[in-house]
Amino acid sequence: MVENTDIQRMPQAALILGVAGLIPFVGLTTFLILAPDAAGLGARAFHMALVTYAALIASFLGGVRWGNALSRPERQTSEFVIAVLPSLVAWLGLATARPYDLMMLIGVFLALGISDVGLTLSGGAPRWYGRLRVGLTAVVVSSLIVALFSQG
Repeated sequence: MVENTDIQRMPQAALILGVAGLIPFVGLTTFLILAPDAAGLGARAFHMALVTYAALIASFLGGVRWGNALSRPERQTSEFVIAVLPSLVAWLGLATARPYDLMMLIGVFLALGISDVGLTLSGGAPRWYGRLRVGLTAVVVSSLIVALFSQG
């Protein structure tokens, strides 16, 4: 179990890399709004790139939970289920037509964010992780919502 104290500080690398991971979300959404035909690629290419990146990140976040489950034998089954579901739902999102793909991914990221805050509150992760996930989730979900409504 991770000790939750106010003394714990967010590692600078976690913050920097977490924010860097937002670049494709914000950048691709910006292209969808401002320049959907940039470089002759078209809105469809930007949309697919956004959905694919979102699915990859959802899988990555599931992997974080899998790693966490290894240190929590008392909750391994539920943690392993939580770890695998994001990848499966995101994969289905890749095979789903617009706009439902973005709707599925928005749901995945909201569920992951809530789940990760719960993990933090239960002492399964440091408090800084919960704070980081709330901020990153807000940007990701906002980007996906903007992309959803920008495509008419």
